[in-house]
Amino acid sequence: MNGGWRYFLLLAAGCILAAAVPLLPGWWFIALLAPMAMVAMVWRHTRPLAFFLIGAIWFLAHAQWQLGQQWPDARAGETVPVSGTVAGLIEQREQGIRFEFRPDRARSDGDIPSRVLVNWFRPSVHVEPGSRWHLELQLDPADGRDNPAGFDFHRYLLSRRIGATATVRDEIEALEGQRRGQVNRLRQYLATVLQAETTRLDAAALKRALGLADRSAMPSELSDLLRQTGTAHLLAISGLHVGMVAAIGALLSTGLLAPLVLVQRQFDRRRLALAGGLAAATAYAMLAGFTLPTQRALIMLAVVALAFFLRRAIAPAHALLLALVAVLLFDPLAPLATGFWLSFAAVAVLIWAFAWRPADAQSRGQWLTGLLRAQLIIAVGLLPLNVGVFQQLVPAAFFANLVAIPLVGLWILPALLLEMAGIALGLSTSLVSTAAEQGLVWLVGLLTWIDEFGFSHVRVAGSSWQLMLPAVAGALWLLAPRGWPARWLGLLLLLPLLVTRPDVLGEGELELWLLDTGDGLAAIVRSRDDVLLYDTGPGDGQGRDMIGRELDGLLARLGGLSIDRLVISHAHRAHAGGLGSVGQRLPEERILSSIEGVGRRCTAGESWESGGYRFRLLHPSAGLPDLGGNSSCVLHVQGPGGGMLFTGGIDASVEARLLQQFDGPPADVLVLSAGGHRRASSADFLEAVSPQLALASVRAHDRFERPHPEVVSNVEAAGASLVSTGQCGALRVRLRAGQPARIRSMATLQPRFWKARSDCP
Repeated sequence: MNGGWRYFLLLAAGCILAAAVPLLPGWWFIALLAPMAMVAMVWRHTRPLAFFLIGAIWFLAHAQWQLGQQWPDARAGETVPVSGTVAGLIEQREQGIRFEFRPDRARSDGDIPSRVLVNWFRPSVHVEPGSRWHLELQLDPADGRDNPAGFDFHRYLLSRRIGATATVRDEIEALEGQRRGQVNRLRQYLATVLQAETTRLDAAALKRALGLADRSAMPSELSDLLRQTGTAHLLAISGLHVGMVAAIGALLSTGLLAPLVLVQRQFDRRRLALAGGLAAATAYAMLAGFTLPTQRALIMLAVVALAFFLRRAIAPAHALLLALVAVLLFDPLAPLATGFWLSFAAVAVLIWAFAWRPADAQSRGQWLTGLLRAQLIIAVGLLPLNVGVFQQLVPAAFFANLVAIPLVGLWILPALLLEMAGIALGLSTSLVSTAAEQGLVWLVGLLTWIDEFGFSHVRVAGSSWQLMLPAVAGALWLLAPRGWPARWLGLLLLLPLLVTRPDVLGEGELELWLLDTGDGLAAIVRSRDDVLLYDTGPGDGQGRDMIGRELDGLLARLGGLSIDRLVISHAHRAHAGGLGSVGQRLPEERILSSIEGVGRRCTAGESWESGGYRFRLLHPSAGLPDLGGNSSCVLHVQGPGGGMLFTGGIDASVEARLLQQFDGPPADVLVLSAGGHRRASSADFLEAVSPQLALASVRAHDRFERPHPEVVSNVEAAGASLVSTGQCGALRVRLRAGQPARIRSMATLQPRFWKARSDCP
């Protein structure tokens, strides 16, 4: 790679690597780097370092500025009048809508972020993109749950430059003024018509995702099916979609504008085709919302088109590098988005594998050979990313994509594009709509059939960057061209990533993961012999919950384990909301609850042994009527490393009974009742239990101010350390014989600059 391209590469590398810093250094450090880069630019030998520093400065400055624009923690829950404009599409929720809101600086509080994600529960008015409103917003900092192997909502908000989340209160007013967002209104209109004119809901959701990059209508079951069969990439509007639109635009422009060649000699058919194709692709990218894969594909197309215009050749790798630099210059926070890595990594792997090889002679089966080779190359090339980051192996992806890619590219997508064009022009689209829907029905049927074999998707433990980097080198080594020395060595670099052993508990050890569920409780207790889940977190009890989305990833991280026993403390939706996702995994005799008709009734006195620890139920007594939270299954665990006590949602009256019957009982770790509500965790109870650690499962900026100040005072008086999930994310506690309880939190286990927290273990 010559000097000019090398500088582009170093600029991009500096920007991307800066995104991995666990803590932002501050403006003073950025100001120190700037003159260093300027000085390094003077000499030829230090100029590469200068470009790397410029890339790092570009990211760090934008990240520092964006974090400074976020709604402060001290003002969480504050209600503020805000005037602004609805941006993007309106996302329909179960009982409301969600949209991005951009406040008017002139009429709003100067501290309000430039972008706010607004939730509007049961709106009484019609809201559309580009409309302007005066709203009473209850603002909260941009935050999210922080669990191992879970979706990082805070990073997602930061990558979209959203500085606060908000809920609409009672006072609203529609504002007059210049209406904006014509493209988004067209997108919303197309999405609405596609939804209305498609018979099957799953086909309608796929139409919106494939045609408009609108995934708001995707049911979780369909998303899981695409992920588990390795075909979720088909929904990313990227090279396949943009290239097809460009080809159609080129064909039409060549036919319609051909007379210009006779009038003006400077025009030729190739340049007209390129101009028409690029214009069509740009228009389509606007309809797709300029997502990251669309940006990359459009920039690469523009680079190639420009090279043809100037009659110059450009290597595919150089076109991809220009697209990468352009995306980073336009949006330096792009490396925080998952789509950034998937989009550029897939294309980079294909270029690496194919650019070295001469084109095969034309033959009838060449397209099939190319498709087979491309799928194999992507499977190997993206293996480090799939295993290390997404914690999955998808063996069925190779077979599923052999049919899915031609079906989408040659049938579904052309029919869908014609359908959208007809809707926009007011023409009848029944024929192409039926064709697109039928293709999608066959696609879903095929993927469902493949998924039923059971081998399509395997959760794995994931890995650290120390193993991922050699694995990336190994994958590229394996995919190198013929003649590359010792290509088999690449397999040796990949193997450590594939055979990584999960963390195994030692003799007499017990591990607790108190998950960050927001409003609710879900705790995983792991011994050497089995795994227990105490409560299932918030949800509707029918499958729409947090635990169903994140439990498999955590269990894979723990070594591919499964839940062996389930205890549901009581019927509150914050504790039993995930029962619909978890309950079906276990036989009824393995479920203990205080809920009538769910598993076996938990009764004081029942106990069992696991890994040298005794698990014993202390409450409720047999025959006790349903008392709500006071009927909670209270679980005590005792063994070589100490004890744990789970109290569900009991109050001080039940605590007094436990104090009388069991002298507490003493425990090293106490999970506070109801997240630290003032009706529980009395001073006498805490003194008797005498915990080293008191843990509160509660959301950040809890509206009930939990843990309550009175509870905090009682915990401090008992000599315990209080840690909450809202403050530090999911908590991991380990008990080992002869040692005090050891606690770590996600704040320190996986430090990230966007979730910098103080006073976390």
